[in-house]
Amino acid sequence: MRKRNQLYLVVMVFLAVSVGAGGLMAGIGSKLPFAFASPASGGTDQSAARTHLDEAMKALQAGDTAGAEMHMQVADKALQEGAAKMHLDEAMKALQAGDTAGAEMHVKAAQDNL
Repeated sequence: MRKRNQLYLVVMVFLAVSVGAGGLMAGIGSKLPFAFASPASGGTDQSAARTHLDEAMKALQAGDTAGAEMHMQVADKALQEGAAKMHLDEAMKALQAGDTAGAEMHVKAAQDNL
């Protein structure tokens, strides 16, 4: 029974340190042969980015600029630097300037670059 309690304590300390340190797995992930990706941590999650870009495009086509902006912001968090992110940034600028046609063009370009 004592070993079981010790194991429980080790696991709980590990979890506390992992969460308290901002996620130990993010640091370990860079040294492992596979990646831990999360939109919340700024990692690349192309599936989530693609989904939100698709939803942003639908919202733009429906005239829902607030919905489009929300989906673009979520997609922006999921993407790292690259052509898709650059086009997404330009789409957000165009939308803020009231240029929905320009926003659609750049969202399409971002989708094509994923």
